[in-house]
Order: sequence, then structure tokens, then C-alpha cells
Amino acid sequence: MKRCIAALLVLAGIGAAAEEPAVRTVQYHGVRRDDPGGTVGLRNPERGWRTEAVFAEPDGSSFYRLAAHLRGRLPEAYSDATWLLDAQHYEPFGLTLAQMYCYLDGFQEGDISLEKLAAIQRGFDGLRAAGLKAVLRFAYEKSMEEKAGPTVDVILKHLDQLAPLIRKNADVIFVLQAGFVGAWGEWHSSARGLEKDHAHLAAIVKKLLEVLPADRMTQVRVPKYKRWALGENTPALDAAGAFGGTPTARIGFHNDGFLAGATCGGTWIEPPHFSNPGNPEFDYMTAESPYLAVDGELFWNDIDGRVDGFRAAERMRLHHYSSFSIAHSYSGMEGALLGIDTWMTTPMDPARAAEAKLPVSDGYFEDAEGRPVVRTQFEYLRDHLGYRIELREVSWPETARAGAPLPVSVSLVNRGFSTLINPRPVFVALINAQNQMVWTQPLDADPCTWQPFAPGDPDYAPLTHTAKGEAVLPPDLAPGAYLVGLWMPDPAETLREDARYAVRAANRDVPWWAPGGRHGVNILGAVTVLP
Repeated sequence: MKRCIAALLVLAGIGAAAEEPAVRTVQYHGVRRDDPGGTVGLRNPERGWRTEAVFAEPDGSSFYRLAAHLRGRLPEAYSDATWLLDAQHYEPFGLTLAQMYCYLDGFQEGDISLEKLAAIQRGFDGLRAAGLKAVLRFAYEKSMEEKAGPTVDVILKHLDQLAPLIRKNADVIFVLQAGFVGAWGEWHSSARGLEKDHAHLAAIVKKLLEVLPADRMTQVRVPKYKRWALGENTPALDAAGAFGGTPTARIGFHNDGFLAGATCGGTWIEPPHFSNPGNPEFDYMTAESPYLAVDGELFWNDIDGRVDGFRAAERMRLHHYSSFSIAHSYSGMEGALLGIDTWMTTPMDPARAAEAKLPVSDGYFEDAEGRPVVRTQFEYLRDHLGYRIELREVSWPETARAGAPLPVSVSLVNRGFSTLINPRPVFVALINAQNQMVWTQPLDADPCTWQPFAPGDPDYAPLTHTAKGEAVLPPDLAPGAYLVGLWMPDPAETLREDARYAVRAANRDVPWWAPGGRHGVNILGAVTVLP
């Protein structure tokens, strides 16, 4: 990459001889399998595979399911290392998310202890150090046969206790699932039957949305649970209301029975269509999912049958999945060869993908010589879960003057299943010959609107999005050659300079600039600044 960047700076110097600033327009291309990094997952924040783990348990606790790949390396008991090492194991898959369960069963009749709160904070600190974010869930009941559970008043009081921690650590929380009620926080089978009283659920969701920052989301296990909490007559979310901060715009879904049997593991129990189009409850999720965080997981141990990877891709595309579990029905967690292992050995048929109008980057099924290559179903899902931002064309002047505008226009497509869910700024950046980022200015862009296709479009035609800006360069900017970059950092000040939390474009011809793990800028080309 250093050679590439040096060459760009040389070209910028050559371009300085021109009297009139010609416009440079560069076209970019997708990632082929034999390109550098083409066989591993592109690491991007707030998307893709996620692990599943319990955290903030007492050290040595026996309630912990140790991942199969860690057995023999760690004791069969809880420690923070169990979930951290599990997440590190999946780095080649581009993993940036961990589903983190925090059980509060020891506090069903009183306050959460200071020791427990401190353990939760240590967990957040561990996520931040590892460059991860949480799909976070609190719960009390660890099975469907529990004899005791909290009252609604206890849950609300605990949320008040947790509020400072959640707000302090919102930078590393991708989404906070509704949780709290019933077995595993899934809003069923609770010892006190809390899920049967929708007023209880409404009170919990109201408090959750108050505790979370106003631009962050929660998720419910079954789509109709959203209306249980907000009212049966609540209109479905549409583009006009998307990302608007209303309760409707802040409650997404987590399907914890993805394609398990006819009902998706109880997600859609309504005959005759069950978990298929035509069931109003299914269509409700189809209508809302383009604008919400959507998570999912297979059943453990292929219960209710092995799920076909191609069918999984079609469903993830239809319902705009942001994230999905790498733990369930996979040998890495369970030991035995299961459904996800099958995805890893089953080729993804390019012709069938084209017929189904699934998103595919140029060159995705080819090598550098244009010859066909095999991509597995797992690779395809790995690469298209959540967003996949592919730059298509960028224009900027070959030369610019200090104190004068630098117009930049970026054209891109999103090859993923979903758009970006949380707010994120987009900047044009200049990097000098000393390898320092010396200037940034925001572009007119909202990544949350970068839908892969127009919601409801039966052809799933990929949309082209544009980000533009014409900011004025500093009058004292030193003359010389500069790299021009596209920088999409995390909006949180705590993570802004950490390259692990910046968005990387899915292009083979866009170098990634992250000196010392900082910044994380997509290098577009070079410009010469004149005095």
C-alpha cells in the first residue's frame, strides 16, 4: 500500500504543471477472490457475523457454554477471556460484533450490586479494547422452566441503575435488545407471565428508549411484539418516518429461529402462510426492515432441520439483516459439523444468484484474469450481511489552491443486505507527504439512506448514491501533493480516531490508510495544492 500511495503523490506533483485545474474522474472496482484480502472477511463496524456470549458473570461460574474451539485451552467456567478469545477466533471472518448476554438472576428482588455493575463496565472496556461492539441483551431467566422471575417494577428499577452505564458506553453498543422478560430475554415463558400483559411490555420498552441515546435502537424477538409495546394500531414504519427518532423508528427485530421449520421457530405462527409472504405479520417485517436493525440466529444443533445457505441469502436480503450469529449450528461453538459448516463447503451458484437478483459486485465470481472462481455460500453471506459500500466513481480537481474550494463528488453502491443503521459522518480528507491527515470536511451525505435497493422493488435493482461537497481549503495550507481520502469514522469522540471503527470500502483499487491503527481512510487518489 505504501508504494501505491507514494505513486499517487508523484502523479499529483506531475499534474501541478497544468494551468487550468482539470477534473480527475476515477472509476473503482469490486474485490475479486484473488485480490489482497479477497479470501477473508472485510472488517467493517456494526455489521456481519456476531458471536454469542455471556459476560459479567463471576469468575469460575459454571453457567457458561465454552466454545468448542476453546475446549482444552480454557477451563469449563466463566472468565472474561472466554468471550474475548472467542471473538478473536473469528477475526478472519471480518467479525466486529459480539452478542453479549448479561444475566441479572441474582438480583430479582433487589438492587444490582456494585460488583455486578463493575463487571458490566469491565465487559464494555473489553469490547472497546478489542475493537468490537455489542448486540446487548439483559435477562433474568436462563431456561423455559424457571420458577422465579422479576416483577416489572424490579426491571424498571434495574434499568434506572443500568442507565448511566448504557449511556457511558453507548459508543460500543450497536443495539440494545429489548430482553429482560422471559427465557433468555425473548419475551416468552416467563415465570410471572409478564409477556401476557402488554402494558408491562410497553413500560419496559418506553424505559429502554429513554435510557438509550435518542439515535439508537432496540430489537424485539417477534415483529408483532413491537405492536404489543406500541399499540396494535401503530402504523408500519416507512421511508418518511425512518431514522426519525420516534419509537416506531427505533424498534427493530431479532429472529432467533431463523428458517427453523414452518414458523421460523415460533416467529410467525399464523396459518396458512406462516413464515412466508402473504402472512400479514411476515409482510409487516418485510415493510419495516429496510429502516431498522435486524439480527438473527439459527437454532442450536440444526433443530427443525438444516437451513440451506442460498435460501438464507434470499431471506437475509428480503429482511435486510444487519447481523447474524456465527455460534448457532456451527462446529466452532458446538463441536459437531452442522448447518453453517455446510455453507462453508457448498458453492454459491453465480447463475442462480443472478436469477434471484442477489447483490453481486463486479468480479466477485472471477479472478484477476477473468476466470471463474468458486465462492461458497458462507463467503457470500459473510460479505453481504449488513452493508457493503462499493465506490464506483469519484471526481475532484487535479489541482486546487489554498483558500479556494475543493469540489468532490462520490458515487457509490451498497452491495449488502441492509443500509447502515446508526448515524455516521462522511468526510473528505487530505493527507500530506509526511503521512499526516491535515484537513477534513464533511460531505453532504447520510449513510443511513444508502439502501441497497429501493424498498419494495421486486427487481432489487442496485441504487447509486452520491456524496458531494465543496469545502474551502485552509488559506495557510502548504503547497504540495496530498492524498485525497474518504473518511467514515465512528461519530463517538472515544472511537473517532480508531481505524477499527471506520468504514472501509469494498474495492480492490482503494488503499486503506490507517497508520498505527488510527483514522482509517479510503484513499481515492491525489491532488496538488497550489499557493
